[in-house]
Amino acid sequence: MKHKSLLILAGVALAAFLSGCLRDECTSTHTFTRFNAVFKTASEVRVGIKTEAPRELRNPGKLYVFGQYLFINEINEGIHVIDNSDAANPKQLAFWSIPGNVDMAIRGNFMYVDQYVDLVTVDISDLQNPQEVCRNQEAFLLYGVDPQRGYLVNYEQTEVTEKVSCEDSRWGTGVFFEGTDVFISNDLVSAATVDGPKSNPLAAAGIGGSFARFSIVDQYLYTVDNATMRIWTGNSCPSLLETVNIGWNIETIFPWKNRLFIGSQTGVFIFNNSDPLHPVLETQFSHATGCDPVVCDDRNAYVTIHDGTTCNGTFNQLDVIGIENLPTATLDKSYPMTRPMGLSVTNDFLYLCDDGLKIFDKTDPLNLKQKSHVKGLKTYDVIALGAGRLLVIGEDGFYQYDAANPEDPKELSRIPVVR
Repeated sequence: MKHKSLLILAGVALAAFLSGCLRDECTSTHTFTRFNAVFKTASEVRVGIKTEAPRELRNPGKLYVFGQYLFINEINEGIHVIDNSDAANPKQLAFWSIPGNVDMAIRGNFMYVDQYVDLVTVDISDLQNPQEVCRNQEAFLLYGVDPQRGYLVNYEQTEVTEKVSCEDSRWGTGVFFEGTDVFISNDLVSAATVDGPKSNPLAAAGIGGSFARFSIVDQYLYTVDNATMRIWTGNSCPSLLETVNIGWNIETIFPWKNRLFIGSQTGVFIFNNSDPLHPVLETQFSHATGCDPVVCDDRNAYVTIHDGTTCNGTFNQLDVIGIENLPTATLDKSYPMTRPMGLSVTNDFLYLCDDGLKIFDKTDPLNLKQKSHVKGLKTYDVIALGAGRLLVIGEDGFYQYDAANPEDPKELSRIPVVR
């Protein structure tokens, strides 16, 4: 009996020892992307606009066309101003320092830009001396305010690798928070691309790309953020006229005749805009989850869906949505793509940023015919102008093409990105 008791005690001790070892070894190495909250005080947010000498493109964002001029956003830093009267030889005129700027739109001599949380109106009648004329404070208060630290305006990414114990609350967790910072497991972000506004001879309103969040319709300015569309008077000091709650994960706005096409990560919202002050949701078309710019013509809307963590998607495709019989919208066809992003259409052609630049004959949208494919470019948006001219922006530069012959587009000029 004594020997049996000793054996039992020895077994219990051994089990306790082994379990202790197992607890000590119950760790694993995880790599997280840490999104560090960035706060700005009111004085840091409202630094205004300053003209500087032309500078190199380093991290370009949105592209906007206005008459003979091009405006390229440098993400969160400002806007490059380019005279494009000679497409083969674009001339960089100035850089407008606007910290916190991402979007823009132009009507007449006024440019509307975001600066962190504010909507700012800038008189651009003198391109070398733009003047702030109005500021709508807290127009885009997306993340909130901390009484001590100021406005939460952004999240910056860093990578963190560490061992996590199985007793840690983070064990097996893909997302967790530490205060205002967010940690996301790199297993979730491995496919991500955290994604991108004297008299001048200018048009009445400009043209934005398919990732635009600002748009001009007649005398009104429309802006969208993650969940809301706002309608403003488009004058020297905009007044907020209407707020429309749409949903969540709103990404783009594309006006077409008397309708507004709002792209989200889960579908397209189509608003009847016959009364510009009171757009009415006409229909909603749902699709596979993914980033979602949209453009359209009289018969179809064209939507690209691409993967990436900020879009929570795994699909890469081009959807053709029939819109001739609204409020009924139908998915007529999906085309598999590599990783499609921005797009533009003319009467007969579809121009698509996908593994470079692709041009399709869309006279029969259910049987798109690829006419050409320019490879070797890291593109994300394209604007088609008249006479077959294309403006293409991407990670490695800004390009202009003569696509009068869609089977053989010719590069006219480029402004490289310098990293």
